[in-house]
Amino acid sequence: MDGIRVRFSAQVDGIYLLIPTTELVVAPGEAARYGLVDPVNQSDEPVVLDAVVEAHKLVVGSAFTPESCPKFLQMHSRHWLGLAFGKKAFYSGFTINGCYAYELGSTYSVDSGYKGLPFDRARIKDGDAIEVFAFQDSYGMDYYTYFMQDGKRVREIDLAAGEPVTLKLEGLMYGYGGPMNRADRKSHRLLSDVTEAQLVTVDPQTGLMLPIPDAITDEDDGLVTIGFDEPGTYYVSALGGEVRYNAHLVFPWLKVNVSS
Repeated sequence: MDGIRVRFSAQVDGIYLLIPTTELVVAPGEAARYGLVDPVNQSDEPVVLDAVVEAHKLVVGSAFTPESCPKFLQMHSRHWLGLAFGKKAFYSGFTINGCYAYELGSTYSVDSGYKGLPFDRARIKDGDAIEVFAFQDSYGMDYYTYFMQDGKRVREIDLAAGEPVTLKLEGLMYGYGGPMNRADRKSHRLLSDVTEAQLVTVDPQTGLMLPIPDAITDEDDGLVTIGFDEPGTYYVSALGGEVRYNAHLVFPWLKVNVSS
């Protein structure tokens, strides 16, 4: 099949290597071509690992070849990353359209959720948004963070110029709570408000992050109010912040469309 177009981001060592506006064309079989999976077992549709290979081509450039691949990208086991972008990625995760990928039809457990899909089995389709992140904590206790509005998670919002909006920044201990539903994430204390985080705008061309004035999540509920005076498209993330166990954080991402 021809390649599909996806949006892709990568976070390693607590920094963005590729921000979520990055577009990739992904064809099936690239992971096998680079020796990461057995060609016999490759999917006839693109999977997340194929997109990871394409991301390495973009970041590393011509130095990334099937022969040099082990210097930059390795599998820890048959299904999970061990090295990514030349850095340790033993504990790593990904989302597809902001969601955990799990095996359809798998039995749900209140203690562990659904059976998750690994990098080489999670299929992707045209238009998907893929986030890949290497955990900084050796036990995989990093919190995947995201914005919420009126109790619902949001990845894109529309505002009028000068209109304020109140958001909540929340985090999920992804390595443990990712496969669970929200109720069980709560009961296992795997959700946390992200307090004292500085919201920033991100330049989609350079990745430069600039603080939004007076936009720090509060100490009680992780709430913050922002607004923009000029029409345009803004990309919002956050720096710093406190969660339960003082864990490391995965950057959130929000697209804000501001009309006149």
